[in-house]
Order: sequence, then structure tokens, then C-alpha cells
Amino acid sequence: MPTQPEPQRHAVMGDLIDALRNFTVESDVFVDGFARAHNMGRSDMNAIMWISQGTSTGDPVTVGELAQRLRLSPAAATALVDRLENVGHVRRYRDPNDRRRVTVQMNDTAMKVASAFFVPLGVLMHEAAAEFTDEELARTAEIVRRMSGAVTEAGRKP
Repeated sequence: MPTQPEPQRHAVMGDLIDALRNFTVESDVFVDGFARAHNMGRSDMNAIMWISQGTSTGDPVTVGELAQRLRLSPAAATALVDRLENVGHVRRYRDPNDRRRVTVQMNDTAMKVASAFFVPLGVLMHEAAAEFTDEELARTAEIVRRMSGAVTEAGRKP
């Protein structure tokens, strides 16, 4: 790890933290616009993010996993999934290999609506990062993952 004079390191870290804070706020504002347009709350949108990611990767989440990721009680996570299912965003599926395991997946229509809203953002993000090398982007992704882990850890502390 390269060593830098402490004041310079402190300033660079401050700039990084400020940039991540700004990104978080701007992302929240953007996502809240989608949530309001579709009569969903913040927990609904956070659940949709995890459910759509699992649906896209072929590794669907269970209600229990969703409860853990969102730090909700099992009953609150079940109520949230019930709400999303009742409005047609998600469906529950029994795992064909383990009938006791029930996963939650996005409906095709909900995936299309979300894609129509979020894909243009992805295009803009690709454009914003176009000048950086693959190595720089990979290193940045690792830094952001570690910072996300720090936020997760801080959220678990009393």
C-alpha cells in the first residue's frame, strides 16, 4: 500500500467520503422518484433491488434472506413481499429441488418497467467512466465494496 503524508491522506479520504455521500444522496433522490411514480416506499424499493438482482442472476432470494439484508423482522419482510406481490411486482416460487424453500422473483412486467427507468442511468454511468482503464474501474469497485461493507458494519452496531 503506498504511503502518503498523513494530511494528504486525510484530505484524499475526505474527498472520497464526500463523493460517496453525494452519490448516495443523488441515488436516493433518483430512486425515490421511481418509488413515488409507482406508489412504493423506500423499503419496497430496497427489496425490489435485492429481488431483481436475484432474479437477474438466477439466484433468487428467500423472504428470510430479504429480511436479513433489509434488517427487518421475518413478519415485516413477509408483509413487504405480500404488498409487492399484491400489486403485481413479484411472485413467490417453490424451489423445485427443495419444496420447503420459497423464493421471491420479479414479474416480467415489473422487470421491464424497472429496466425502462434504470437502464438510461446505466448508460450515463458507462459514459461517465469511459476514460478510466479496466484496472482503475476494478480497483474503484473494490474500494466501493469495502466502503459499503463499512456502512453495513456501522449499521449493525448499537
